[in-house]
Amino acid sequence: MTEQEDIPPIPDFDPGRTRRAVRRGVLRTALTATVILLVTVLLLNLGAQWIQRRGDRDDRMLNVLGTALQVANPGYWTDVMRCCDTTAFSLSFTVRLTPLRAGGYSSSNQFSGGAVFTVSQSQFGRVEWPPPGFIKETPLFTALDSVGTDAPPSKADTKRILGRLPESMYALAVVDFAKPLGESEFSAFVQRHANVPPETAIYDGRTGGTPISWRLDTPLPDAPEGDAPELASGELPRNGLAGFRRWVGGLRDHDAVNLEKFGLGLKLLRKSADDGLAYAYITQHARVGDLRALIDDPQVRAIRMADVAYDLTGLN
Repeated sequence: MTEQEDIPPIPDFDPGRTRRAVRRGVLRTALTATVILLVTVLLLNLGAQWIQRRGDRDDRMLNVLGTALQVANPGYWTDVMRCCDTTAFSLSFTVRLTPLRAGGYSSSNQFSGGAVFTVSQSQFGRVEWPPPGFIKETPLFTALDSVGTDAPPSKADTKRILGRLPESMYALAVVDFAKPLGESEFSAFVQRHANVPPETAIYDGRTGGTPISWRLDTPLPDAPEGDAPELASGELPRNGLAGFRRWVGGLRDHDAVNLEKFGLGLKLLRKSADDGLAYAYITQHARVGDLRALIDDPQVRAIRMADVAYDLTGLN
């Protein structure tokens, strides 16, 4: 047998089989490329999420930015709805902001209504705020804007306003002190006027700027898990100031840029925490009758009304 006889005959060219082979090759190449692309995207996404959530970045974002949002906006009830959403370029959480109304904790209006916003932090740690549609001014914000001044209404005018309202109505009001009170003085004051309890303290006496506020019943970080214990009126100033100082103490110099987005200055926050002086407080479920008795206290400069309401759930 010759060498030429060992070579099999070359088949005739079949255009159909050739086209099918080319299609199979193209499909295999496309499938391989798609799988590689999907795996690459998945790895990049997982890597981006790991980068965004590295260490305690998500917890710290919620602590710094979520708390700053409440501190700078005492006119709203802040309810964090979801944390945290991660993309390759940002870390974010959603929050519902509901304007405070008279009525106290028994009212459901602090959780219903309001508007939902997203607080987003870039991969470089920078936050964008305020978002479109956010309105800072509320009736309570207007009342807070006059803290520390002799802006109207005067005590006499407030007495006339309160005198025209049923004494059983709830009121949302700002109790403005004639002089700022330290922790022990604040505690003594609210013990004397237990029927006008403080929900939020104002630790800043400036006018025209973002008020520095703190919800006095905020649980301390080392508090036991479960429902927060009920605090007596006299315990609220101590608990609130301790929590405010703890939060400010955890802030870092590089947080200053983000805090300024909320209208808060890091230096002023630190000074307010060191001073520990309450310039005013917000009461959300005092009765009009109790405010009439409170306004004659010489430690009160003014009572600035923001809202009144009946507690219809308590009527028979």
